Amino acid sequence: MVSEHVGFLTTRVKVGVLADGDRCILVDSGLDSGTAKKILSFLGREGYSVVGVINTHSHADHCGGSSYIKGRTGAKVYASALEAAIIENPSLEPIYFAGGANPPQELRNKFMMGEACKVDQIIEEGKLEAYPLQVDVISLPGHSPQQIGVLAENTFFCADSVFPSEVLEKHRIIFLHNVHDALESLKRLTTVDCEYLLPSHGELLKRDELEKLVNLNRESIEMVEKTILENLDYPLEVCELVARVLNHYNLSIESYSDYHLFSSTIKAYLSYLQEKDLIEFKVKNNRSLVSKKPFLLEQ
Repeated sequence: MVSEHVGFLTTRVKVGVLADGDRCILVDSGLDSGTAKKILSFLGREGYSVVGVINTHSHADHCGGSSYIKGRTGAKVYASALEAAIIENPSLEPIYFAGGANPPQELRNKFMMGEACKVDQIIEEGKLEAYPLQVDVISLPGHSPQQIGVLAENTFFCADSVFPSEVLEKHRIIFLHNVHDALESLKRLTTVDCEYLLPSHGELLKRDELEKLVNLNRESIEMVEKTILENLDYPLEVCELVARVLNHYNLSIESYSDYHLFSSTIKAYLSYLQEKDLIEFKVKNNRSLVSKKPFLLEQ
């Protein structure tokens, strides 16, 4: 436990445990029913019953166990509106990775889509009375459309808004839905009044350790942006740009689903660069092209 009422469990992601007496609320629920079963078994041995699950966002490793927990305990499930839509309809995630088409089987795996779970309450930023505790919900979009963090007592569960250095070094290009929002959420982290922060894929941090990690994440994003721009001196098809960026980082992607994660992230950077009026898109000879401005098709 971090404090009298706040602790966490380590699965593929950190799962927060907010306890009051013999009842507790979870922050996220792990990847799948197998993970959820282990969570309930451990908490049962410790004398806790789960009465709520707050999902920070709709990626399967964070919400895939919610259905099992809800079915076994009757726990109330909370999520923000857009994330709830995917939690309740997990096939939406592979659909958007497939560009809106019926997704191929390679995108229909448990890492891309968790088990569907009914969300009982849509939540927004602010105070949340989640029996038996009150917590603060803090908006942290960027990694996903409406990701949230949860502040409980002196501990801030900050989801996937920031990643430890070892994750940045391993993956090089961190998955993002919206680059602008991700950068704003990094700024937001530094304003939250807390003693500890817990990234979902990292270790517990003291507040004074945060600035260094935020800077590392910002530098990682800025480096990907720089790499993309360096490859757009003349028009490229997006698939060619994706290959060049992956090669720049010495990433050899063999999984079809992993490729789509990286491709989607690079497209998020392109949207961000277009918003900054640095690039533009064109179609020529039935090919979709992107380039720095001005767009020189004759090259």
